[in-house]
Amino acid sequence: MSEELRSRRGRRLTVIGDPALLTMERMDEFSARIDSDPRIASLSLVSGPARPPTWLRATTASGPLVAIATDLVDLVGPMASTDPDDVGDWLRRASERGLWHDWWVTDHADVAHAEAVLGPSEVDLLEADDRGSAQHAALRRHRTRPGRLTVTVDVTWLGPHETGAQVLTTAAVGALAHQRGIEAIRLVGLAELPGYAAHLADRPTVEVVAPDVEPPLSDVVWYPNQIDARSNIAAARHLGARVVTTYLDLIAYDIERYHGSRDAWLVYRALQRRIALSVDGITTISADVADRLMAEVPRLDAERVLALPLGLDHVSREAAPDEPGSDLAEVVRGLGGRRFVLVLGNDFVHKNRDFAIKVWQEALRAGQPCDLVLAGLHVRSSSSKASEDDLSARHLDLRGRLHTVGHVDSASRAWLLANATAVLYPSSAEGFGFVPYEAAVLGTPSTFTDFGPLHEVSGVRGLPASWSVDAYATDLVALLSDEHARADRLDQLLAAVRRSTWDGFAAGLADFFTRISSLPEVPTSAVGADTAAADAAALSAVLSSRTWRATAPLRRLGRRVRRG
Repeated sequence: MSEELRSRRGRRLTVIGDPALLTMERMDEFSARIDSDPRIASLSLVSGPARPPTWLRATTASGPLVAIATDLVDLVGPMASTDPDDVGDWLRRASERGLWHDWWVTDHADVAHAEAVLGPSEVDLLEADDRGSAQHAALRRHRTRPGRLTVTVDVTWLGPHETGAQVLTTAAVGALAHQRGIEAIRLVGLAELPGYAAHLADRPTVEVVAPDVEPPLSDVVWYPNQIDARSNIAAARHLGARVVTTYLDLIAYDIERYHGSRDAWLVYRALQRRIALSVDGITTISADVADRLMAEVPRLDAERVLALPLGLDHVSREAAPDEPGSDLAEVVRGLGGRRFVLVLGNDFVHKNRDFAIKVWQEALRAGQPCDLVLAGLHVRSSSSKASEDDLSARHLDLRGRLHTVGHVDSASRAWLLANATAVLYPSSAEGFGFVPYEAAVLGTPSTFTDFGPLHEVSGVRGLPASWSVDAYATDLVALLSDEHARADRLDQLLAAVRRSTWDGFAAGLADFFTRISSLPEVPTSAVGADTAAADAAALSAVLSSRTWRATAPLRRLGRRVRRG
């Protein structure tokens, strides 16, 4: 069905589709638009989420009502009929002349329910998924439903071993599932949850999505762990209308040794900056990390960054078993019932386990006999193992023996924390640091340096101010020999645990998700998100190639020449 229409300035239009859709208000819009530029060849009424309605330039006409500018017949030629094929042919010829096709995009119900006389072109459909396009801005605008937030969580990092990063994911998802206003939580990235996280699937609002299933679009997709080249933010944009990531720390950003080469380190650093700029929102696990991230990426919008310290109530006194697991059998036999100091954590250099051995030895010399247990995974190329082995080989003090064990399961970890006389936690680079709080809940005091996130969250007084063997040994000796010192340290740490709950964390996270959902997509998402991981992967492949390694001397020479 068609009818004729004239604009205020006399341009002639043939209107195809349901004329009832052309209300007086829309007629005024069409008239003003067609009069605004002689290059406009067609106007379309199109259903979309735009509120208020907006004009959009498209590659052809589409929708339940289309107005064709028939005053262009001398340039484009006549339109044979109002049959869709003939109309499409005329529109194509108009495009070839460089003429325009404009859409009036509205969320009005009558337009949404009307039958289209012309469908969109393949180009317009494809570009609606391109975050840099006008089509995406007008047609893919996501609107959250108040009090019914849906969240997709990437759980790829839930590997076989449960460490701090895994505690974050499992505890946060469990607490989010209890939050009012969270309608659904979809876990993606794993075919099956590991044993320590399997309970999450029992929550009625939590769904584990199989890798071969495409879940519906959520309001937010959340990466609870640091994003690197193994993650694909481009894919995340198809999982959630907004992408939020959590920065745990900038340790790998700072330490070259944790990478295969100087060039791989540079790639990682560049990727972390690009990721920060390409996501819609960032949480950090402490204000210390947030401050550092803002300093490294000064173009970040501070409104999109939230320091949200983690919960601490995931451990209970009842979690400690009466007997350790079989993975501790050799250590328990070696201890023979003697008291021991525990160092818990992987042997990354920044965990300072070799430093801890020196502190323990000083405590022995101060008259405090005890053994030392080092428990945690051995990491390749970036560990303190060589230094630990050297100190162990030269240890002759019969007042204490050194025991080393790799990763232990959750029950054995709890047994160690509950049965140690004290915990040494001399790490010098942390985003948060769970161990002192977990130990306190299980009745064991810790010593650690008063710095960064540990200072921020714990609020403990009387800690070592730096990494001095003497200062640490003095504090450790007090914890080994003075019940008042032990009780005071425990009281202060347990006060921090009471202040920081996972329910509080989840409430803050849900509020942040809602706030980010109300903001437009971050402008740089159109460039950074789809390319950052791919660029990093491609560059990493180049940097690891034989040709790149072989030409390293030439690059160094080139740098010297430029400096000269």
